[in-house]
Amino acid sequence: MLNKFDFFNREPAPARKGCHGAGGRRQGKPCQMRGKSLLDIPIGGKAIIRGHSSGGAVRQRLLDLGFVPGREIEVVRVATLGCPLELRVAGYCVTLRRTEAYQIEVEDER
Repeated sequence: MLNKFDFFNREPAPARKGCHGAGGRRQGKPCQMRGKSLLDIPIGGKAIIRGHSSGGAVRQRLLDLGFVPGREIEVVRVATLGCPLELRVAGYCVTLRRTEAYQIEVEDER
């Protein structure tokens, strides 16, 4: 019979090998980006948007918010745990999740 402390003292189970690697979960689609993402820009730093690796409704929403290629963007601040990020684009501030910010490819300011 197990007591409540046996859970912490047992050996870890070996990783399962399935068709999707360890854990048997899909890892999502591979990233197609080749340059820097918006997450690589420090607080107070500015960059120029090169493009998006997102698609569908998320891509359209980002374009509607002003995240178009060639536009300057500034990282204003980042929350304590890293999500969300506050960005200044087209003269106003927008907050994005890390997953959405990761999909925006940028280059250093000229």
